[in-house]
Amino acid sequence: MHDISTRAAVVLLKSPVGGKTTAQVESITGLKRSTINTIYARAIERGFDPNLVPLAIKDEYLQDAPRSGRPTKQTTAVKESLVQKVCRDRYGREKTAADLAGELSQELNFDISSTTVWRCLKKLGYRKTKPTMKPGLTRRMKDERLKWCNDHKDWTLEDWKRVVWSDETSVMLGHRRGGYRVWRKVDQAYDKSCVRPRWKGYSEFMFWGCFTYDSKGPCHIWRPETAKEKAVAELVLKELNEGLEEEAHIRWELESGISRVGLRNKPGVKPKWRWCEATGKLVRRKNGNGVDWYRYQTQVLLPKLLPYAKQCEALRPGTLVQEDKAPCHAHFDQARVYSMLEVERLLWCGNSPDLNAIEPCWYWMKRQTTKMGAPKSRADATKAWESCWRTQLTQERIQAWIERIPGHIKQIIDLT
Repeated sequence: MHDISTRAAVVLLKSPVGGKTTAQVESITGLKRSTINTIYARAIERGFDPNLVPLAIKDEYLQDAPRSGRPTKQTTAVKESLVQKVCRDRYGREKTAADLAGELSQELNFDISSTTVWRCLKKLGYRKTKPTMKPGLTRRMKDERLKWCNDHKDWTLEDWKRVVWSDETSVMLGHRRGGYRVWRKVDQAYDKSCVRPRWKGYSEFMFWGCFTYDSKGPCHIWRPETAKEKAVAELVLKELNEGLEEEAHIRWELESGISRVGLRNKPGVKPKWRWCEATGKLVRRKNGNGVDWYRYQTQVLLPKLLPYAKQCEALRPGTLVQEDKAPCHAHFDQARVYSMLEVERLLWCGNSPDLNAIEPCWYWMKRQTTKMGAPKSRADATKAWESCWRTQLTQERIQAWIERIPGHIKQIIDLT
């Protein structure tokens, strides 16, 4: 299909006024010689006179002949109605082509097939894909995100180079990241190459890592805590609490002293000192199998993250450590450890993976470690993840993720 202006140019160039040969017209317009000759011959058949002076080229010489067959159902009205249905809400986005075809047929009083709907949407640029997954945000979370972005909107790339990005992700064994399909015939459904085994139950572990713009930091894989480790933790916490209780008691006396003035004239129970988590006692979760504040502090924060941050501080003064608001990060004792080692933290807003440069790393690593099939054992998965972190994750890729942060901040401000 060629527009009328292109056909008019062909007729003009081929006429005695244009004086061009078919080969010359081909080089000028890019059309095939057979197409050029067909356009010129059809114009003459319809009344075009190449010897007429002045030359007259009318639209009727160039227009397509009426097409035979059934008129198309992909009219402008159908397309507009279809787009309205699809874009109306989240349920419209999820409807199948058959559902949309049935609704359109009832509204327009003529049959429209699901194939017509599919072709129409495809021509309009629509594709049926997985929905974009984003964390749910309350009004308070949105306000916190906006405030955080406004506070950091003037940060340059040099400022973001001073940040140590850290995070953890869960790894499921026997699970391959991303959807995939296989080519097969109907009778090949159970061929070995077409079958993907699904193991009953699954195991998972937590992988932690950190990096900066200049270097890749250490990583860590949490393994199940043994009974011996739990017993040692109880003894350590008992000794720590013995040293902390006296100081916490004195602080409580000072803070509650003013409120206790004239207390006998006020109703209520007299305040009494209790050594518990609310007053500063270090307590672990009971029957917890995950990563709590103690395991994070003793296995990652003290031996890995903070020493790495001190190394970065020597190269880039003013280094900040970024952590999200996971319970193991937000525990009140972690602030004491940061203060003790004189490391600054970057204040963070909750539910904001789009503002964390290390979040894209987990999606990338999950695809890389399952390219050749999902690992079936913890040992294989551990080896794959550690190898991917050390050898496949390049600093150029890390830098690209960090360089996107200023753009994300600007987009959040613009959309709010």
